[in-house]
Amino acid sequence: MTLTSGTRSLPVWARYLLTLLIVAAAFGLRAGLQGGLPDHNIFLMPILAVLVTATLFDRNSGLLAAFFAAAAILWFHLAPGQGALLPERQDAAAWALFLLIAGCISMLIDGFHTTLRRLRAAHEDLARTDSQRQLLLQEFRHRTRNDLQSLVALLLLRARAAPSPAAQDGLREAAEHARALARVHTLLAQGAIHENDPTLVDTRGFVEGLSIQLGETHATEGLRPVALNATAEAHPLNSERAILVGLVLNECVTNALKYAFPDDRAGKVQVRFSRSGEDFHLTVEDDGTGTPAEDQPEASSGRSRPLGTGLGTRLLRGMAAQLRGSFSRGPGAGGSGTRAELTFPVQAPGSHH
Repeated sequence: MTLTSGTRSLPVWARYLLTLLIVAAAFGLRAGLQGGLPDHNIFLMPILAVLVTATLFDRNSGLLAAFFAAAAILWFHLAPGQGALLPERQDAAAWALFLLIAGCISMLIDGFHTTLRRLRAAHEDLARTDSQRQLLLQEFRHRTRNDLQSLVALLLLRARAAPSPAAQDGLREAAEHARALARVHTLLAQGAIHENDPTLVDTRGFVEGLSIQLGETHATEGLRPVALNATAEAHPLNSERAILVGLVLNECVTNALKYAFPDDRAGKVQVRFSRSGEDFHLTVEDDGTGTPAEDQPEASSGRSRPLGTGLGTRLLRGMAAQLRGSFSRGPGAGGSGTRAELTFPVQAPGSHH
């Protein structure tokens, strides 16, 4: 609580009593400084008293100080027989001008306080609204994550009871996609929120955080010793687009960790997210030899399907299309390994700067 908020909350009688004391103190100080102030300037200290009372208390206190000071000036300095300090023809005009200026000061200061109070209230309301909105978003993401985890458990349970291997594989694959979506929502609920807007996602925290989670998940599954590095620039991205980016990242990194390093060979996977001109670029590149399962040779015929014609790649391209972007996958630098790249516009369709 500020000083003025405390003094302005005093009872009316206390404010008025203090106002009179401040005006009396101003005149007393004026008398004590006799010789230190110009003799003809009889309005300086009273104006200061009006300024102080209007600031500490309210408009009415400032007006009371103005009238009390004006009466004291009239009695002590301008009344007949008191020896006016100003030229006689200017006395009435100067006294009236003092009242006008003192009244304006009181009104202006009160208006200033009112504006500050409204601004403070608006700021508190906005902060409260942002906090409530962030809590609601976090609650929604937590609920979504829990529902998806329940769906994963249900799909895996149904897969065990499925009548055929094909049905089991299909249910397990669906469970993996649901698990990926749950992983994305978990990160959104925990630490990837943009500092200026809880409805936006910070791409650096999101991409690097999800990459770390994927690396830790696959490291605990007994896979090969593969180094996973992620570097991402910080840009705001709305949650809907971030979910799609997260799913693409999950699919590409998972494919690299599972298929690019056969026979327990070591290697590295590099994830990058950056902006170039009006486009964002997400790249996942490995130095391995494998390709996604849908691009491996067919077991029955030994024939290899063209790169990027499997279901996984079609899903990736479908998510890229939802981002109004494109997805490509091919050999990495120097013809070794695999490089997957998602490109999509910085500005979402229908948005305005």
